[in-house]
Amino acid sequence: MNKDTNSEKICSVSKYSFKTRFNISRFTYFWKAIDFIACKIKRFALLYENTLSKEYEKEGNLFNISDSKKILHIGCGSYPVTAISLAKYNGGKVVAIDIDPRAIKRAVKVIERKNLQNKISVDLGDGRNYPLKEFDTIIISSCSIPKIDILHHIFKTAKTNSKIIVREIYGASKAVEDCIKLHKNIKIIKRIGNNPFPTSRWESFYLIKNN
Repeated sequence: MNKDTNSEKICSVSKYSFKTRFNISRFTYFWKAIDFIACKIKRFALLYENTLSKEYEKEGNLFNISDSKKILHIGCGSYPVTAISLAKYNGGKVVAIDIDPRAIKRAVKVIERKNLQNKISVDLGDGRNYPLKEFDTIIISSCSIPKIDILHHIFKTAKTNSKIIVREIYGASKAVEDCIKLHKNIKIIKRIGNNPFPTSRWESFYLIKNN
């Protein structure tokens, strides 16, 4: 068994506690519901977008991704706020993917309604095997699961010097940290907390893939 295969085996079996799995599920359903409502109610969508955009802009500034030429966002959901926010302050191209066909269909409509097709493309895709070589920045949503399998794919196949931003809910970050430690070419540059709503807190890891 080679080193990469061994790391993948260890990384993929990292365990979340029952409580953590429950919290991740609750967190995921919360954001899916919020996305769905935002797709239906314009006034709510504006509030939602403005609130989260502040967090994502802060993240982008602290993690220095304004010069990224092509960004991949894994787990965009029905209302791709991350991609929309990036399109506002970043001159590069954004590709937003999700594994749910219904979410992709709604996300395409949102992008078309905002006339952002020239900056954002939406694609049905799985973060565990999506091609990464053309991207210099990769963002993994806190709702992207199975997170550890997605991370292993990214750590193994992303191009050298790519920036990787991993979002994870509070209380679930240890498995992410353990996975990072298994990959010696992945370096943590910064780590910040985000708390836009009382019931939704997450951490963002800023990573660099070295040689």
